[in-house]
Amino acid sequence: MQSQSYFDDIHLHIINELSKAKASILIAVAWFTDRELLALLCDKASEGVKVELMLTKDKINEKVFEEFDRLVLCGGVVTFVGGQKSGRTIMHNKFCVIDGETIINGSYNWSRQARQNHENIVVSTGDPQFARQFFEEFENIKFRQTGKGALGDPGRIMARLEALRHVVALEDEDDINLQMIKLKKLIPEGPGFDAEQEIITEIVNNNFETASSLIEDYCRTRKQIAVYIDPEIGELRLELKALEIQVSTLEAENQELEHTLHAFQYRHSIELGELLRKILLLRQEHLRKETKLQPEKEDEYKEAQKDYQEFEEDYRSSREKVVASLLPEEQQELKSIFKASVKLCHSDLVTAEHKKEATKFYIKVVEAYKGNDLAAIRELYENLQHGSFAVASETLNDLQRLHSQIVRMRAAATILAKQIRSLRDSVVIGRWQKLTIGMVTIRPQSSSCRMNWPGWRERYEREEQGACSPWEECSCHRGETTTAYR
Repeated sequence: MQSQSYFDDIHLHIINELSKAKASILIAVAWFTDRELLALLCDKASEGVKVELMLTKDKINEKVFEEFDRLVLCGGVVTFVGGQKSGRTIMHNKFCVIDGETIINGSYNWSRQARQNHENIVVSTGDPQFARQFFEEFENIKFRQTGKGALGDPGRIMARLEALRHVVALEDEDDINLQMIKLKKLIPEGPGFDAEQEIITEIVNNNFETASSLIEDYCRTRKQIAVYIDPEIGELRLELKALEIQVSTLEAENQELEHTLHAFQYRHSIELGELLRKILLLRQEHLRKETKLQPEKEDEYKEAQKDYQEFEEDYRSSREKVVASLLPEEQQELKSIFKASVKLCHSDLVTAEHKKEATKFYIKVVEAYKGNDLAAIRELYENLQHGSFAVASETLNDLQRLHSQIVRMRAAATILAKQIRSLRDSVVIGRWQKLTIGMVTIRPQSSSCRMNWPGWRERYEREEQGACSPWEECSCHRGETTTAYR
């Protein structure tokens, strides 16, 4: 599965995904007041794409009732749901399924107001079975509310297949055709229902023995995994799985930004570290001499000492680190493997008994990622694939524990989203000023010097050659230094 998070221009990313739709669009959200998105849905419905929209029945959505009517006239289906229980899943698990392959979910409501909020979405592709779960949940909500639909419902499909197997054994052509018609009505088009489609193909080709064997295997497998009866558990586990994907995607995004900062800091230290160290040393020496004449500068001198010592420690640490250089394609592979590894060992995703061990593994993955160690991260990922930790959404069957885990995951997603916004702002706004560690700003005091300031590198070289001392004898070059953004 490939997942990508988005924080900015979210509605544009949604438009981009909806525009790709060829067969179907299913949307379940709390509120839908974005007329631009609704207009696009009308266009897609007019093109023959199956469009279904399900949302809560309240005053907010009533503002655009006329547009919903237009969607219906274009061939779309709009379903309003009400009541606390029925609205719970939509309120907290907003999602869209496109062509049975692409899932859009996250905190973003499809409203004009949401464009102004700090929200995010995750777009996931490449996992038809995951998309099928959302499809089934959409149909189940609709069935509970209206008594219609329930396409893809596992229980009803299994019951119909059992009936089909019995008539296939009798080779009764009329009954086989009747059961096939009923079965096809339960199975939607698109990926995610390959097993059912394979059974239908075998029967159409009159391979009854093979079809009967496939049905038997299908029902046995589904009965083994259907360990719960309460439909709310299914809803919660799907919501939890969606949150797990959201958290793992956000964590990967967070670490990618940290990786960018780490790479910048490392490069900055290698290229400018020695010069900055000497400048800070000069500043310290200058203030030491000035303090002898002006005791009131004692605190400033101590601060300069501290600045130099801290920078010296950071500089030495950076010099000792080994960060491999990678080709662009290797860097992309490193990033892809890291994102996949996060989903398998992040402590927020695994069960309680595996958290400690998963955390140790995750730290190793992050260290390999920061060090550009492609060989190490390949090995770690291979080990994770062979012995991955149990994921909460696949093992929890208790309602209370599921609710608690969902609350924790929502909180984790919120915290990660805030961290990512903070990091993104630090990169975009004033990146040099905010990202530079130990950077020194030098400002000449003399106005005439400002007109012909030779630059801090040339100033330093002149001082090294003994041409003048910018700190004492040469009054026009006397400067004020400040350490910014440590």
